[in-house]
Amino acid sequence: MDKRRAVVIGSGIGGLTAALALHRSGWQVTVLERAGSLEPVGAGIGLAPNAQRALDVVGLGDEIRSLAAWQGEGGMRAPSGRWLARTDASAAAERFGGPLVLVHRSLLIDRIAARLPAAALRTG
Repeated sequence: MDKRRAVVIGSGIGGLTAALALHRSGWQVTVLERAGSLEPVGAGIGLAPNAQRALDVVGLGDEIRSLAAWQGEGGMRAPSGRWLARTDASAAAERFGGPLVLVHRSLLIDRIAARLPAAALRTG
């Protein structure tokens, strides 16, 4: 029987994670990216507990948590500076089943892409 094949369009976080999940399930995966290369673009992103569980499924959860910055207290302010809402990390972790971790988008992309075979990613 031939190996199952999949084509994933786009090498963003979702596309690469889907490709990695398929690869780990025995599929031959090709990721097509319009850009000429995977450049380190973006900013920091917050990974909620459900996103971290998805990374656990593809074998990256612990690695990303070990590299991430942990969020402390935070909230939203009005333009005047008055607090509209406040929270702290322990209350959020208790409510949602784990902490919010902060990591740079390019670091996450690099770590996911590194788990794919080199021939799987086609740019340009």
